[in-house]
Amino acid sequence: MSFATSLNFTSSNEDGRTELAALALSPDDRVLCLTASGTRPLDLLLGDPGDILAIDINPAQNHLLRLKIAAFKTLSDDELYAYLGLEQTADRLAMHARVETALSEDARRFWSARTAVIRKGVWKTGRWERVLRFLAGILRLVRGRRLDQLFAARTVEEQHQIWLGHFEDAFWKSSIHLLSSRFFWTHVIGEPGGQFLPDRTETTRRLTAAFHNASKYFLFSQSDFATLIFLGQHTSSSALPVHLQRANLALVRDRLDRIQIADIDLAALESDQYGSFSAFSLSDFGSYCTPQAYAACWDGVLKTARPGARFCERAFMNPLALPTAFEHRISLDNSLSYQLSTRDRAIIYDIRAGRLDCS
Repeated sequence: MSFATSLNFTSSNEDGRTELAALALSPDDRVLCLTASGTRPLDLLLGDPGDILAIDINPAQNHLLRLKIAAFKTLSDDELYAYLGLEQTADRLAMHARVETALSEDARRFWSARTAVIRKGVWKTGRWERVLRFLAGILRLVRGRRLDQLFAARTVEEQHQIWLGHFEDAFWKSSIHLLSSRFFWTHVIGEPGGQFLPDRTETTRRLTAAFHNASKYFLFSQSDFATLIFLGQHTSSSALPVHLQRANLALVRDRLDRIQIADIDLAALESDQYGSFSAFSLSDFGSYCTPQAYAACWDGVLKTARPGARFCERAFMNPLALPTAFEHRISLDNSLSYQLSTRDRAIIYDIRAGRLDCS
């Protein structure tokens, strides 16, 4: 199945705290957000925005967000965890019969054709999640006891020493070297953004440094992305994205109707059709762009930006420079961007945060 139509991301590989800090939302804000796994728009509800438009060119990812919203609306907290796949249950299909009552007809048809995904729990069935679970299984075989020590560390100092002593070795470096291959990304994972990776040496250097630095700044046991990378799965008691933390579930439920969803590309945004926005959560859209496509996406963003709108972009696989045609309209906050980058619990991204001039 094509990357443009399959479920590529179903859990979480970012850190919603970063977007919430970068955008500093209030009820006066209207947010444009990329959908992906649905985690990002659900996390942003905790900032109390007036409304959110979640967009994606992949209809499957938008249907996943619709499913998660319906699950929040129809299930109790414990049922929600079990239904998504964060806990074991034999009743997932019975729960789905209730969830689908809150779905649109199109979404209901989409999920009716994917009973196997529902049965397994959607949280763990994405393309990215399957690859990470496989890689984590290999890591468990090689570093099982050390992984347990790493995730049991009580301080970042203790964690960093474990990292230096037992992970920055030939096995880890060769693994990163393998993961830095364009062939691995495009042909094994099936990730089209792999074609835009920097050369293997540079990618290896960046990823190695990212994990080294992260081990000094926050506990991996408190990062849902690190949990996925190293352990291969989440549970209701592991680190989770902020919208799924038990203390936040009721608040998220109360604000679900603020999310609207559309199948559209950033480059196709027009204010006449979609209105204007005061905040943009852009993820790493540049990872999938040529410089020309990247500029076209920024053109769509600027067409719909209110004066002084805030933005948060992630850069990873394809760290493109901001388009020169718009550099006078995109104002980076370098200090904030650096601070967010060093503390972002998703480890692998550089954060770009700032404001937009729509004139």
